[in-house]
Amino acid sequence: MTTLVTGCANAPQTVAGEAKPAGVASPSPSPSPSASSAKPASSPSPSSSSSPSSTKSAALVFGPTGVGKLKIGMSVEDAVATGELKSPDLVAEGCGASEIRAAKSSEVKTTHSTDRGLIAIPAWGRIATPEGIHIGSTLAQVKAAYPDFEWRNIEELPVEVLEATPGGDAYAGWDDEYKNVHYRFRFDNKNKLTELGLEHDKQNCYE
Repeated sequence: MTTLVTGCANAPQTVAGEAKPAGVASPSPSPSPSASSAKPASSPSPSSSSSPSSTKSAALVFGPTGVGKLKIGMSVEDAVATGELKSPDLVAEGCGASEIRAAKSSEVKTTHSTDRGLIAIPAWGRIATPEGIHIGSTLAQVKAAYPDFEWRNIEELPVEVLEATPGGDAYAGWDDEYKNVHYRFRFDNKNKLTELGLEHDKQNCYE
């Protein structure tokens, strides 16, 4: 794909209101009683401001329909109103991209279209899905977490050929209970996950 978002498409939580699968560890470790006053080394110090930009990445869960207040399919106006995006940039007619404040990187951007709203959201850092998948996970771990895993087979090659060739793009979640959104993965030539994103089933801004 050309991109899931600018960050996921140089590139394809528990989110409020959605239950985390049983047995999944929380991505935000609880501090020990003896160190209750110490700041976790892996998390940035919270800002005194109540702005969503101060949200700790470690506290966010990626998926199954979005991250934080951002949801696949929400309008651009509603997404910007959450405070979790910077002002959108126009990339092409009807399509654009917006930086995600919590990622603290100009390379991590959502992709949106005027008629379908947010169509792609990329993962960043060590942010993980409810099943514990994150950038750096192995192909075997991704396939074990998502039984409906399938390769993005635009050349209609036999599956055994795709499995024998390291790297490539894949999907999961096309037919689950969450409509109009699925995961998209990209692997390197060692079958390590290099890009992870949430994508609208009918995105219309890239291949």
